[in-house]
Amino acid sequence: MEYSAIEGLIETSELESSELAALGALWKEKKGELEDSGEYQNFIKKMQREWAIETGIIERLYSWDRGVTETLIEQGVDSTLISHGGGINREEAENIAKMIHDQQSIVEGLFGFVKGEQPFSEHFIRSMHEQLTAHQDHTEAMTPEGRLVRVKLLKGRYKEQPNNPKRQDGSIHKYCPPELVTDEMERLVRLYAEYEEQGVAPEILSGWLHHRFTQIHPFQDGNGRIARAIASLVFLKAGLFPLVIRDSDREIYITALEHADQNDLLPLVKLFAKRQRDSILSALGIQQQVEQAKHSQQIITNAIALLNKKSRMEKEQIRSVYDVSGKLQVRAEEKLDEIRQQLDPQLREVDTASGETYNASLKYARDGQQDSYYFRRQIVEMAKMHDYYANSDHYKSWTRLVIYTANIFEIVFSIHGYGHGDNGVMVVSGFTFEKVPSEETNTGTESTNIKSSNRDIFQFNYLESEENILKRFDEWLDDSITFALAEWQKSLA
Repeated sequence: MEYSAIEGLIETSELESSELAALGALWKEKKGELEDSGEYQNFIKKMQREWAIETGIIERLYSWDRGVTETLIEQGVDSTLISHGGGINREEAENIAKMIHDQQSIVEGLFGFVKGEQPFSEHFIRSMHEQLTAHQDHTEAMTPEGRLVRVKLLKGRYKEQPNNPKRQDGSIHKYCPPELVTDEMERLVRLYAEYEEQGVAPEILSGWLHHRFTQIHPFQDGNGRIARAIASLVFLKAGLFPLVIRDSDREIYITALEHADQNDLLPLVKLFAKRQRDSILSALGIQQQVEQAKHSQQIITNAIALLNKKSRMEKEQIRSVYDVSGKLQVRAEEKLDEIRQQLDPQLREVDTASGETYNASLKYARDGQQDSYYFRRQIVEMAKMHDYYANSDHYKSWTRLVIYTANIFEIVFSIHGYGHGDNGVMVVSGFTFEKVPSEETNTGTESTNIKSSNRDIFQFNYLESEENILKRFDEWLDDSITFALAEWQKSLA
């Protein structure tokens, strides 16, 4: 594959994430209440550590299980913890710790860069590379004969030799030739400034900048880490969070970059938007911790200030999300009933050995109805899986399709609040499970094999337009039902 000069953005409307735009607006409303708190500062510090650790894992500079990463995030990057948890000898662990500290200094520097309102430039990128490789003196290179050799690393300087990798199929992937790097980097910086001035959405600008930088691959080594750093910078300048790409994202991330090579940025933009969404939701989740940590007088003072600040209109705006929730509830009922109408007659025609009649039925409970509290255990289990607090204090409803064969299989969609308080953020959680006879009683049943019906929960809030929410929900619901029915089919085997 020959090198092609980097291309600009043409059409961006199809790439924009209305979900992220609404969440970002919500975060900007809440940020002022949180950013001076110790809890928020601790949250940012842990996120910086995670970025520093994961950006090296994704490059396979070091490797261990997620438990070691979580320990380092909580306790700080320490060579003893790395050695003990990762099963790595002491000397290597010390070198890895130095590397991670260098990477952490990069992400910390990004926060300072944004505060200083400095322009994005080639000089900044080269300086960042020099800082990143402070404890790295050499890298590997391949000779024309295909032999790996160890060469001195050019710190903060563009490459002087080609760095084209060989793919698994034997083909060569061509990055920018050394003699064109300066021209291409100048163009990258110039286009970035134009798009920033135009107000291109951060998830699009970040995805474009990351991919075009990796196309150029201007340095001997460290290009992936620098790409994720400058992608993070875009989000930070938009008032959001650094881009953390975890090891668990690696396959999706690489595939998305390959799509971008074919001029399809959407998978990469979607991944970046999802990771940013998760960061915002995590940040919103610390609001309760902040409130609990304050003394009673501070709580009273802040509560009175909040009452004075929020007008009746604002409260009505937040609670308007419950009207949308009701519409999503009806949407889910209608969609599952369509499936029931297709499935039930065919199930009834199945000739069973026992003579039992198979069937499918639709059941639901809307907010305020007597049975709306059902499925609390499963909802909490799904919330733990997706790392959020399921709040049923202000709104709760559910819809379920029950398929009766030799076993009982249920597909459930629950609508409830996200996080603590009446914050205007809502969730639809989908899950499946089987009902089996209880081992503890002779007459009852118990739920088993509980699974999420989608990789993600469906999140929405009061700042997103109803039209966008309904459009996104229809797509999410279709995907979830398809997955759930596939799980039902597997359960029959």
